Amino acid sequence: MGDGYDVVVCTDCGAGYADKIPSQAEMDRYYANQSKYTNDQTNGIESPWDIKRFEETADQIIPFLKTHDTRILDIGCATGGLLSVFAKRGFINLTGVDPSPGCAALAGRLHDLDVKVATLAQLSNWRARFDLIMMVGVLEHLHKVKEAVGIVSRLLSPGGVIYCAVPDVEGLAACRNAAYQQFSIEHVNFFSRSSLGRVMMECGMTEIHAWRWTVEWREAVNEPIVSVLCKIGGIRAKGPFDCITGPALERYLAFSAKEDRNILVIIDSLVRKQEAILVWGAGTLARRLLATTRFSEANIVAFVDSNTRYQGQTLAGRSILSPRAIGDRKEPILICSVPFAKEIVCAIRKQYRISNRVITFAKEH
Repeated sequence: MGDGYDVVVCTDCGAGYADKIPSQAEMDRYYANQSKYTNDQTNGIESPWDIKRFEETADQIIPFLKTHDTRILDIGCATGGLLSVFAKRGFINLTGVDPSPGCAALAGRLHDLDVKVATLAQLSNWRARFDLIMMVGVLEHLHKVKEAVGIVSRLLSPGGVIYCAVPDVEGLAACRNAAYQQFSIEHVNFFSRSSLGRVMMECGMTEIHAWRWTVEWREAVNEPIVSVLCKIGGIRAKGPFDCITGPALERYLAFSAKEDRNILVIIDSLVRKQEAILVWGAGTLARRLLATTRFSEANIVAFVDSNTRYQGQTLAGRSILSPRAIGDRKEPILICSVPFAKEIVCAIRKQYRISNRVITFAKEH
């Protein structure tokens, strides 16, 4: 989805977003064909941290539901982990939608869920109506947020509610995660409690409840979340100016620069030694480091990624290999991920039976 973007703050409303980004059609193709949410490294199975996050989400929503017959739609459901939690709690009318055919297939295989393959734009043609529509980690990925909320609101039955959850820009600098992670090429909107509420208000929604909370994304890796539950109704009005997002993004930039220092030291060492290495991970972090540091000067012989959509392609002129293709290689492996580093090390040792020396941006294994 391009090589980068400009992060800007609107002078009219104060909202933060990415400028100079691909069209929604291009983004839809990316999520359909390049999705990383199939959890290839675990054969689609959600991690304990994912399940905990889904449980916490369900805990927020369920007290506002009247019956277990509630018709629930999860948009951007990936492999269906959140819907599976609702199923375990007795809810029976569950539907998911995701642009990735791979995710939809895994949701059916792992959780016996009905997941349709569709984009948000395609939902405008649906006749079905739902009592609860969830969009968890969706709005930050969309080109036109208000247009999307408008489409979704028309799928609500009378009295139905929408639940949205997004990263909370106000808390980014206080949570430990990979530096600049929220400036992933996939994240193109940056929400505060104020700007999320403003979007819903301007789309004719009335807020029922809101939460600001923190999820443990992986061990010692956290993410701040703001979520709202809304219903149709109320006057479409221009909300108050968001005075939170601009300063919060500035704090996050300073935090990320500080967090990056150790990574830069390791990269300088790799460049200086010129030891041949395999780099495990061809995603956001690898691309950012190649573009903004001396990483491309290191003696990288190939990239490795468990995402089958990446395999066979090239990055910075190097091939992207599958983990199975490096069984006989002897080069040390650099893990180019922070949140998933421990899981990748575990997969290297236990799943793929690879004994090569492993380097992370923290220590060697």
